[in-house]
Amino acid sequence: EELASHRDNLQEIVQERTLELKAAKEEAESASRAKSVLMANMSHELRTPLNAILGFSEIMKEETFGSVGSDKNREYLDDIYHSGQHLLELINDILDVSAIEAGVLELYEENVSLADVVEASSRLIVPRAESGRVTVTFSIDPKMPLIYVDARRLRQVLLNLLSNAVKFTPAGGEVSVRARLNDDGSLAVTVADNGIGMNEGEVILALSPFGQVDSGFDRKHEGTGLGLPMTWGLMELHGGNMEIKSEKDLGTSVTVTFPRERIGRHVGS
Repeated sequence: EELASHRDNLQEIVQERTLELKAAKEEAESASRAKSVLMANMSHELRTPLNAILGFSEIMKEETFGSVGSDKNREYLDDIYHSGQHLLELINDILDVSAIEAGVLELYEENVSLADVVEASSRLIVPRAESGRVTVTFSIDPKMPLIYVDARRLRQVLLNLLSNAVKFTPAGGEVSVRARLNDDGSLAVTVADNGIGMNEGEVILALSPFGQVDSGFDRKHEGTGLGLPMTWGLMELHGGNMEIKSEKDLGTSVTVTFPRERIGRHVGS
């Protein structure tokens, strides 16, 4: 009887603990959803006046309605316009991450050429690489099968990875983009660099929203810390995955893999 009593007490404790964990989980999920909705709403509210600032500053830069006067005024207008663009990019990133977390981000899928998307991405990143004296090389077989993805989001994934690689690679370094078909039919794209690299703890930090490996008042690199979390979320939406390999002072390699169901001309047709 004593043993049975102990067993009953243990079962009650386990049940209570299970209910507590369930309640805590539901509370955390509810708080996360509320945060995502709040951030999305705030982002929408901020974008409207910001677009107006960008539009009016561009009109003034072009002197559509008359001269702005001194060179110093033109300099200030350039600062306003570029600062506004940077802020809009940040807001868009926050909006995308919030939509991913809330499960409301929609994909507009079509058959696309990986080589074409990589080429379009490279045109945006190469000037930045050249200014930092970083060499960027691409190796994508033009005969690679089409992939059924959201082309805009694929470009976003590549730009996030390329931007990070170029940003954290010192002058004289190299960044490469390679693609391959795996034996299981999936398609992998790898962006590798020989930059500053990360240790295990820094990789975990980089994958957390707003996580900054290079943080503090003396940080040398700009960024929001949303690139890798967003890339991870976009790959999950495509049924794929992302893998990071990095060594401190040796470099980083990030591989995104799309499942075989998305590979081939017949997909989505």
